[in-house]
Amino acid sequence: MNTKTISEIAQHGKKARGKKELIRHLEGGKLTIRQAVLARCYDCTGFFADGKVDCKMPICPLHPFMVYNANRIKKSITRNISEDQKTKMQTARRQ
Repeated sequence: MNTKTISEIAQHGKKARGKKELIRHLEGGKLTIRQAVLARCYDCTGFFADGKVDCKMPICPLHPFMVYNANRIKKSITRNISEDQKTKMQTARRQ
């Protein structure tokens, strides 16, 4: 069953984010959460047959993370570190 789907993806699917992740899943490989989101969006949009565009489905719980959503939630690493913590970290790195 999966070999038919994989061949359809290879034949008709656009080269877009999520393609290799979906194929990996169908082959039985493991995915991270991010890769699973990409694979699901790729599958849901019909392998991006209409192009690499936002699906515009705000009712989907994955839409905020969709790769072509202009307003997607991006991972940001912002930490508020006190000067005391910075000093301790610098000291630990030197050792």
